[in-house]
Amino acid sequence: MNWEKELKIAVEAATEAGKIQMEYRGTALNVEWKPDRSPVTEADKRCEARIREIILGAFPDDGFLGEESGAVDTPNMRRWIVDPIDGTRPFIRGIPTHSALIALEEDGAPTVGVIHLPGMGITCSASKGGGTFLNGEKIGVSSIDKLSAAMGSALGTVEYADEPTGRQLIDFMRSLDYIYGFMDAYSYVLLACGKLDACVNLLDKPWDCAAAACIVSEAGGQYSTITGEQTVHGDSFVITNGILHNQVLEFFRYGEK
Repeated sequence: MNWEKELKIAVEAATEAGKIQMEYRGTALNVEWKPDRSPVTEADKRCEARIREIILGAFPDDGFLGEESGAVDTPNMRRWIVDPIDGTRPFIRGIPTHSALIALEEDGAPTVGVIHLPGMGITCSASKGGGTFLNGEKIGVSSIDKLSAAMGSALGTVEYADEPTGRQLIDFMRSLDYIYGFMDAYSYVLLACGKLDACVNLLDKPWDCAAAACIVSEAGGQYSTITGEQTVHGDSFVITNGILHNQVLEFFRYGEK
């Protein structure tokens, strides 16, 4: 199957959301707090409404799952998964790692993915069987084969600090040559183009990681939960260059170390 139309529409929708994000840069934002203590702004809601308008305008029979507006279910086995502003906290503070994330999921697997970072002028996109592209240039993951030589990122150390999983995450971080603080979906773009080698996120929701799952897979990498399940609907998200994947999962396969 060819996903050319779906990818084109997804890039268009992400780009439109990026324009809205940039309209708000440098302005006073009215920030609300959701029950999970994550922030949401008028910009988040406007971006999602615009994405939804474009996506469902082109594919009215498809389902839709948005971080802000929730789910629209249909009998169709296709569903779009959207984060209108990934990195709302950085967005509020004017840090340019905020992005629009759009993925198409079919039968539980992401088949189209777009990460658009308007503040950095970056669009990373992929479709199943079509490869991954960064601003039109094909990219691929690294060939690093040892964690001691790898660079990566991690999220969840504070939230899971008092639990075995948090301590396992710290052990993973210590095994790397260099670890970055998490840079939102920008980390996933860096992994897809071979600049990072492994990322572990204990907090991701489907709208945070579905686009990256497709993008990293098509770039030659691998994704799963920390237990090795290949899904974006778990409670964690691991992406690597593929070579390192089992080495990373080893940190989480057993009980407290």
